[in-house]
Amino acid sequence: MNKLLAASAAALALTVAGCGGSGDAKSSSSGSNTLEQAVKYAQCMRENGVTDFPDPDKNGRFVIAAGGPNRNSPQFKKAQQACKSQEPPGTKDDPAQIAKAQKEWLKFAQCMRKNGIANFPDPQDGRLRVDRSRINTKSPQFKKALSACRDVADVGGGSGNGNG
Repeated sequence: MNKLLAASAAALALTVAGCGGSGDAKSSSSGSNTLEQAVKYAQCMRENGVTDFPDPDKNGRFVIAAGGPNRNSPQFKKAQQACKSQEPPGTKDDPAQIAKAQKEWLKFAQCMRKNGIANFPDPQDGRLRVDRSRINTKSPQFKKALSACRDVADVGGGSGNGNG
């Protein structure tokens, strides 16, 4: 299990593209550029006080788990402003991206339920939030379902780049 997947399982209140929408890297060259820009953005956010800001997934998108950075905190907003020039494409609250994320997270949620996590929630507004008081994210059953579903949809719960 890679670091991104482990972090997802450990803290699971996933938010696609923690800064709003989701990046969308189509070709390998633009995907590489998007990923490089996303890595620089993550580094900038950490250098500007958001020490728990995650690395991007393999598509240049961010997955922010519960207990991760508070997007509404003054520190987060200050760092976001300082790093604006390095912000990768697709991190805005774009309605098309939110709709796409909603569809993809729904596939993931359905897969989790199909694989034994009966009370796994549906996404809301393109984001998936899981209440760890209701779902044991450390259980073998959860880990097995997560493993079975990680590649079902084009979301951050996938195989990732191993840096998160």
